[in-house]
This record gives sequence, structure tokens and C-alpha cells, in this order.
Amino acid sequence: MTFPSLFARVASTIHERKLLKPGDTVIVALSGGADSCALLDLLAALPDFRLRLTAAHLNHCLRGTDSDADETFCRLVAKRYNIPFESRRTDVAEYAAKHRLSLEDAGRQARGAFFRELMEGRNADALALGHHRDDQAETFLMSLLRGAGGQGLSGMSFSNGRCHIRPLLDITRSEIEAWLRGHNLPWREDASNRDTTFLRNRIRHELLPVLETFNPAIRERLAATADILREDNHLLSTMAQGEYDRLAHGQGVSVDFEVSSLKVLHPALLNRVIRIALSRITGNLLNISRLHIAHIAALLADGSPNRSLDLPGSLTARREYDHISFVSAVPMPETPPHVIIHAPGTFQLWDGMSLHVSSADYPEHLDRTPPETAYLDLDSAPFPWHVRTFMPGDRMLPLGMPGSKKVKEIFIDQKISARQRQRVPLVFSGETLTWVCGLRFSACAAISPASSRIARAVLKRPDES
Repeated sequence: MTFPSLFARVASTIHERKLLKPGDTVIVALSGGADSCALLDLLAALPDFRLRLTAAHLNHCLRGTDSDADETFCRLVAKRYNIPFESRRTDVAEYAAKHRLSLEDAGRQARGAFFRELMEGRNADALALGHHRDDQAETFLMSLLRGAGGQGLSGMSFSNGRCHIRPLLDITRSEIEAWLRGHNLPWREDASNRDTTFLRNRIRHELLPVLETFNPAIRERLAATADILREDNHLLSTMAQGEYDRLAHGQGVSVDFEVSSLKVLHPALLNRVIRIALSRITGNLLNISRLHIAHIAALLADGSPNRSLDLPGSLTARREYDHISFVSAVPMPETPPHVIIHAPGTFQLWDGMSLHVSSADYPEHLDRTPPETAYLDLDSAPFPWHVRTFMPGDRMLPLGMPGSKKVKEIFIDQKISARQRQRVPLVFSGETLTWVCGLRFSACAAISPASSRIARAVLKRPDES
């Protein structure tokens, strides 16, 4: 391997997968290990990109002076590249004990919170992570041992849709270390990576070496399998969403289907459609297992035309003749309070959601704006804004649609249940509804290249990491 070939491969990955664009502000997760040090070096040298990089390091306070030495090392690395450095100290062991989490889960949550705040504060376009092909193989085996299905076995993606990118995902650990040695670049070795009490380390140091006796290229093959499964999973998920949109009927706090329409679906699609229905009602699939899904599918089989099944989270699946409904028995929460926004900042809403408002320039790719982000013209939609939930009679002038439309109709079009409708934030400027968060923007606040004052509003949900 020649060193320029590795750089060319990473640059090609970034271009072909559209992970970054020129001038982007990027937070680089810098642990001090070989992968993150190589990632920073490669990103800093990208031609024609002129990226605005910030190195970010979370001190987990797990290894005493070694953890502090990692932080000092990362600070010096950032100084060598003449880029800003951000760090935070979090006692991950204490956090894990307090919230009854494993050290791995606690560390993941702490890093997620740290990086989210940095991205919001710096209005960053991406968070760059140093995961590589060996990590992908290890993740696949971890998921397999835990009994994951197709989605879990799909592993990590180059981009996760929340601005997290992994430019090194098709590069091996040995290639990364060779790059660093060839360029006389130092890195830190974390002694805890050899601690086999952690599942990932047992897989890395014990299981994979055994598997390599059967196939020396097992790491590459496992990562390739994860790539194939990820593509298949994306296709199945897209097909299932299309079937759900075609077949589901919202009725208050329930979702209803005709039994005959579900019985003809392939089992792989049926299981996913059921999962979508349950998620639409509750917002998540906590404690819903494959066994629950199988029992729901059994309700569609011939037998008594009136049967029901109690599910976790106060959910009920009810078969009544030729219809099956998924119903939540949880009482409606109290109506959330109004939130007033007088200027840019971060504002806590309800259900763990927050709204981050900042000044912005006209975006280069406005058509790629995710549903949780809105750009509003402050001359057309001046502060103060107020945020509340849906009330009967609410209307808006949706961008790209002729005439005004009832918000209730927007909810119906998107198959938002009555329970969910009472939790969706609506952003108003004066009496004008400017954004039904995550669903529709208003033409009344639309920006243009001529807009002189633009606000960027980002809705954050508690399950985002």
C-alpha cells in the first residue's frame, strides 16, 4: 500500500457518498487513538474543501492520570493542526451507577450529549467519527451474539442521517496505523481496549482470532456482509413504509388495518408494517420483541374473529372480524405549556424535546434540509415566536401548495394519530403559523437568496444521539 492511495480512497468516499461539502463546519471526535488521529489528519488535508474543523474530546475519568494524559495529548494534536479544541470531563462510572447503565452505554450517552451540544453551539454541519472496517466486523458479531435481526446486523453506516459521518468505514485498522507510522504521527493506546470484561474486546482479542483460523479474511467478509444487509434493510424498510402508508387508517389513538390486506403481505414486510404501527402510536418500540410481533401476526390467522393481545406499554392489538387495531390505553398527557422565543437560543419544550434557534446564512442545499430543521425569514416571521400544540381551527399556508390548509388535514395526510397530534410543536410568529415541526413549512416565512435575516430552527428529540 502506498500512502497516497489511502488518502485518495478516503477523499473518494467523501465525494461519492456526499459526506461533506466545501466550507463545512465539522466536529471531529478525537479520542487520541489511531483511528481518530488519522481521521483528523486526513480531513485537515482534503484539497478544495477548506473545512472548518474543531477537535472534541470527552475525558471519561475512568483511568485516572492516563485519562488526563489522553486529554492533554488531544489538546496538543489540535494545536499542531491549528484548530479549536473542546473538551469535557464526565465521571462515566458515577453516571453509570446513578442511571443503572453499563460503562459502555453510559460512555455512549455522555459522548452523545457532549457532541450534540457542540454541534448546536457551533452550528456544525457534521460530526466525524473514526469508526473503521474492523469496528464494523466487531459490531456485526456483537449484534449477532445478542440476537439482532436484519436491522441490527446492518452495522454502522457512512452517514446516519443525523449528520454523523464515518469516512474511514471501508479502511482497516492496519491501514490506519500504517498511515500514521508512515507520516511519523503519534497516537495513544488505551489500555482498557485490552480489558476482556467488555464484550467488544472479547470479540476483538478472543473470538476474531479463532474465526481467522477458519478464514483469514473474516473481518473483511463480516464487514461486507453488514454492507449487504444494510442495503437490503433499507429496501425492506422503504417497501414497508409504502405498505403502511397505503393500508393504515388512523382512528384517534389507534391504527387500524383490514385483516385481508395484511394477510397477503410477505412475512418480512408484515413484521415491519406492524412495527411501524406500534411505533406510530407510542413513539418507540421499547420492550417490543420479535415474539410480540409473532403473536400479533398470529391474530391474522383463521380462528376466532374476535381476539385481543396485551402488549408492553399499555398497548393492545385487537382483532374484530375483518379488522385489526393497535390501541394505546395510556391516558392523554396534560396539555404542554406555551413557550415564548424572543431571540436565538435553546428552548426546552415538552416530552424531552428542545428547539435550538440560531442565526444562519442562506443554505447552499436548501432542498436537502431535514424535516427537523427549518429556515425562516425573520423579516417575514419576526420574534417573538411562540410554540404550542395543535388547537382546532389551526391553519397554515404550506410551502409549495396552493392555498391554506387545516393543520388537522396535514396530520391526517401524514397519518399522525390523535395522541401524537397533541404533542407536535407548532411555531407561530404573531398569529401566523410558520412551521408544523417535522412536517410542513409555511410559505409566509420562506427564505430566498435575497433574505437579509435568516433563523435556523432545529427540533431535537430525546431519542437522538
